[in-house]
Amino acid sequence: MEDLIKNVKYFIRKDELKKKCRKRKYIHKRIFFFHTLRNAGLTYQRIAEMFELNHATVIHGINTYKNLKRTKDELLLLDIADYDGKFKFHKKTYDLKKDILKATTIRDLDKIKSRTENNLYKELI
Repeated sequence: MEDLIKNVKYFIRKDELKKKCRKRKYIHKRIFFFHTLRNAGLTYQRIAEMFELNHATVIHGINTYKNLKRTKDELLLLDIADYDGKFKFHKKTYDLKKDILKATTIRDLDKIKSRTENNLYKELI
């Protein structure tokens, strides 16, 4: 994970992704990294600190990225083509049975739902 963070920080500096700019190419690259870092297990707050942004901006960016990726937005795919494939990581897998048995709150059930939607349970892979 530290290698991933180090590589992302390199590209943040190289491509000037911290600068306050609303140009499409910068936004697409930022939200790609938001999504990549979140999938690697970083918190919204930690991602936001890397980009000197608010955590809500990161949440919105991840949702935007998912929508654009789902619709196969050509401009997004073009803007992130340099990055796509360079940032592979092993997703952590979880044990569905253990999580269900340990669940005691609605929040725990929400986590299970989210992990199910993201195919993070080894039983679902």
